[in-house]
Amino acid sequence: MKKIIKTVKEKLTNFIKDEFGGNLIEYALLIGFALFVFFLIVGIITSILDWTLGLSNDFFNLFG
Repeated sequence: MKKIIKTVKEKLTNFIKDEFGGNLIEYALLIGFALFVFFLIVGIITSILDWTLGLSNDFFNLFG
């Protein structure tokens, strides 16, 4: 069991130190940040649309 853990640890450190592993981690972080910003913008837009829909319903209820 210790040998397996040691082997996995060595392979993981070699992968992270390797240029390909570093690039993979950077790309994963960039994609995660891009998704975070995307969902943040979508959340803001949907809240604005809900707000304007509520205002229009209040307007039509006032004069309807």
